[in-house]
Parts: sequence; C-alpha cells; structure tokens
Amino acid sequence: MIRCWRTGLVVAGVVTSTAASALSAQRLRSTGKNYAQRLVDSLVLRNPDVRGVELAVASDGRCATLAGTDPHDFGAPCGEDEREPMRTGEPFVEEPTASDPVFDITQALHDSAGNLVGAVGIDIAPGPAQGRAAILVRARALLRELEAAIPSKTKLFETGP
Repeated sequence: MIRCWRTGLVVAGVVTSTAASALSAQRLRSTGKNYAQRLVDSLVLRNPDVRGVELAVASDGRCATLAGTDPHDFGAPCGEDEREPMRTGEPFVEEPTASDPVFDITQALHDSAGNLVGAVGIDIAPGPAQGRAAILVRARALLRELEAAIPSKTKLFETGP
C-alpha cells in the first residue's frame, strides 16, 4: 500500500494489459488492492481491446489517480483531460497516432447512484474498420459497466476481498 505525498490518497496494486491475461480470479480478490484497482484489473482482464486504464477520484477540490494499469500514474494530479469531462460531461478523445495506436477516451465517472466520483481514461485498441464512433460506443459501454460496480466513492478506497 502506498500513500501519495502530494494528495494523501492511498493506492495499492497494479496490472499491465500484457500481464492481465495471466491473472486469475483469486488474484483479483487479493486483499492488498483497493477496490478501484480490483475494478481496473477486472476490466482489463475481461476486455482484450482495453490496453490501459487510469481511474482518478475527485474530492475536496483535489483530483488524483487512484488506480490504473501504469504504476507511474498513481497519485498523479488530474490533468485537463480528466477535468474537462468532469465539468462538461463530454468525453475527452485522443485519436490514435503512429507512436500510440489506441484511442484514449477519458469520461466523467459516477457511482451507481449517479454521483460524480472522478474520471476514467480507457485506452482502446480499434479493431479492423472500427472508427471513432464505434470506439465511443465501446467506451461508453465500459464506463457503464464500471459505474454499475461503484456503490459509492468511499468504496473505491476500501482494501480487502
């Protein structure tokens, strides 16, 4: 478990999309990870087109990454790509490039009751002939799946099975 010196947020656990296929259901229930990280791990494991996830939580005027596939992101303050969707409700879309061939879609994240929690960025590898519109539909479906599994913001911080 790590406490970020900048934000005071506690984070634990990480999984990369490469390692996700090796995870077992038992490892996803590991007690060292917070609930947010277990959600991220599970999402990556079940969706081979998801290449990366960054889940940020906003609280008391601060916003920072709580869970994700890249441990270097943990505790990082939110950027404009997270803040804009939380303000507008519209996704922030970064198109694929030669050096980064995935769509990076960042959306406002809510709990299952509809309360704003923060933002989630999901890197999605497009399939053949899969354009921006199809990727946005896919990103929205992944977002709904995450939101349905979040009973409250405080649950995201809980560790345990």
